[in-house]
Amino acid sequence: MVTTRDKILSFLRHRGPASATELSRALKLTPANIRHHLRVLQKEGVVLPIHFERTGPKGRPACLYGLSEQQEAHNLDRLCAAFLELLRIRFSSGEKTAFLRSLAQQLVADQAILSQLHLTQRLILAIKALNQMSYQASWEAHREAPTIKFSHCPYLDLVEVFPELCQMDVYLLEALMKCPVELVATRQRSPSGAIVCRFRVRQSP
Repeated sequence: MVTTRDKILSFLRHRGPASATELSRALKLTPANIRHHLRVLQKEGVVLPIHFERTGPKGRPACLYGLSEQQEAHNLDRLCAAFLELLRIRFSSGEKTAFLRSLAQQLVADQAILSQLHLTQRLILAIKALNQMSYQASWEAHREAPTIKFSHCPYLDLVEVFPELCQMDVYLLEALMKCPVELVATRQRSPSGAIVCRFRVRQSP
């Protein structure tokens, strides 16, 4: 069950600092109710008053609340690195491949794309799903086959040590596109200076 405090934290995380009045309007609760929960969150050290901002020509400036460093801090990089190291140590090559393929399918389990759709339609839907995962993806038409380009790697801090994540991206694309995909270039510098990865999509026979 999502509590009011969870909703407040989610709002501040995605929308940035907000006043009690803004939160009450967004969450459809009274300002008094919101201020109560903000006081509790302040005592827990996860929300702080950031600054005061005048929201109208009259009256006192409104206090804006934001997430504290304690709330924003995480240990996800180390957790993922430890997890991937165990994967590398404990699994055989075949088991690792099967696991990475299953992991990729799980990541896009809620992004169902029908294999009966035209290739272009699948590409459009796949790009939308990828950009929801912060890949900054796009696709280009080529004579041989379409190419999907990633302009951002969500796992950049880990991929140097665990290049297996690039193979997981291949499985991710195959799960979305419902056809074979091959990695063409990884961390390639484009003419504009950006670092990109490229994948070639193959039509199903």
